[in-house]
Amino acid sequence: MAQLVGLLGRHMRQVQTRRLSPVVTIISPQSFHRRWMTSTAETTKHERRFHWKDVPWQAISIAVGIGTLLYKNQKSEEMELRRNNLAYVNDQLSNLYGPLYGNRLANHKSYREALLGHDNLIKYLKDAEGKWQDPKTKDEGVRLLTRWRSFLLYVMHPLDLKAEEIIRDNAHLFEHGVKEADLFRKFVFHVNYEKLIVANWQEKGEVIGIKEAFEEKDFSRERNAGMSDDETFKMLAHVVHHVKETYEKLVERQKSLMREIEERGGH
Repeated sequence: MAQLVGLLGRHMRQVQTRRLSPVVTIISPQSFHRRWMTSTAETTKHERRFHWKDVPWQAISIAVGIGTLLYKNQKSEEMELRRNNLAYVNDQLSNLYGPLYGNRLANHKSYREALLGHDNLIKYLKDAEGKWQDPKTKDEGVRLLTRWRSFLLYVMHPLDLKAEEIIRDNAHLFEHGVKEADLFRKFVFHVNYEKLIVANWQEKGEVIGIKEAFEEKDFSRERNAGMSDDETFKMLAHVVHHVKETYEKLVERQKSLMREIEERGGH
């Protein structure tokens, strides 16, 4: 029995010596790093390789559910943003640029009709003044002057007042911010000047030819429509161009948003 125990003890010491021998061997840092990298990158024959099948199906199901929820939430937010943008564009078109565009078209048409083929109001008034100065056509000159004033008083001025109202009531829908606000401010100033002219006509009875004798200065543009400087002319033309351009741009944006919403099933 004693011999058997001794033999077993020697065998165990040999096994322990063989197992511990790599530990006491002096290893360089470079060699240790290479061995560590190799051992972590490779699996031994006794280790199991990772596989997605090892992940519990409940965890995968939860992950997929969360991902789907996030995706749907993102799409829902994008759809809501498109709807909000469309609602804003609709407000811009129906309350500001649509009415203002129609208003300016009507005003421009009335203006061209009132001029009877003349290029602009200054030439029209110059022609009226020339006829007024000639005794043979004096009455025709007066008729041309009062004709223009009737057009402005009963047709164009009410359109300008309506345009001013549209702009004032819908300033929060301006598409181009401060730059556009400055343009409309100049237009409103022009309309206010026009109000003074019309009030002066009505006070003096100069609209429909009640005045017995006109003067040369009665044929000036300042007494018949407002300022005649280049800046005013450019401003009035710019308002028409700007409103038309912005209206057409918003119509295209409206169509694009409606198409995107329909394509994504958000009728």
